[in-house]
Amino acid sequence: MNTGTKTGIRRRHVLAVLVALSLLAPGWAAAALSVVGTRFIYPAGAKELTVQVGNKGRSPILVQAWLDRGDPDADPARLSVPFVLAPPMFRLDPEHKSVLRLRHTGEPLPGDRESVFWLNFLEVPTLPEDSRNLLRLSYRSRMKLLYRPAGLPGSADEAVSRVTWRLGGAPAPGDAVLEADNPTPYYVSLAQMTVTRGAAAVELDGQTLAPLGVTRIALPGLKGSGEAQVRYEVAKDGGELVGGSASARP
Repeated sequence: MNTGTKTGIRRRHVLAVLVALSLLAPGWAAAALSVVGTRFIYPAGAKELTVQVGNKGRSPILVQAWLDRGDPDADPARLSVPFVLAPPMFRLDPEHKSVLRLRHTGEPLPGDRESVFWLNFLEVPTLPEDSRNLLRLSYRSRMKLLYRPAGLPGSADEAVSRVTWRLGGAPAPGDAVLEADNPTPYYVSLAQMTVTRGAAAVELDGQTLAPLGVTRIALPGLKGSGEAQVRYEVAKDGGELVGGSASARP
């Protein structure tokens, strides 16, 4: 058998494996861990906050949970956060549920605004006994945890209505920057946002507007002049998404 023939056989073999994996992926590549809630609020003075999780899959899974301050690449073993989360690692059998308990350590946090942390879940599925030709995929999800001091003025659900928008300086020639001024003590979480100016539009996901400050959001490709329209979906305290719109002037 010549080299060309061998190469052709290897290529057909690799292609067959890739096709087989693509057919298998929808069945075994789905995450099994379910979490009740999409964001969590810890009121100051609360004894603890509970987070409910479940395994909707057909096999046991190993779950690791931890908090970070905003860096998704930070080593969990080296993180220092003012919360205790228990249990940090546990096994969850199929069709079973469990509860994680989150407790503030008492470390001082700003009293005039919310503080944001991120709750991480890492799901590691088990492998069947004959697993030599299978890959084990771990799934990670991050959810926002807001620490809310007592006595903050106004309402978190109305904070987005007090945000003022304007188009600022460009990071690149011809591009625009959207500046969102949030004068409230609450974080404003936007699940998605579309900014249009004339025929141009920029779609953005997962924007967070920090309290008592200005958040600058790059709008690559949004050229032209004049005001822009901002359409968004904002997450309320209860977790539901509500649509809204505003104008942004230069």
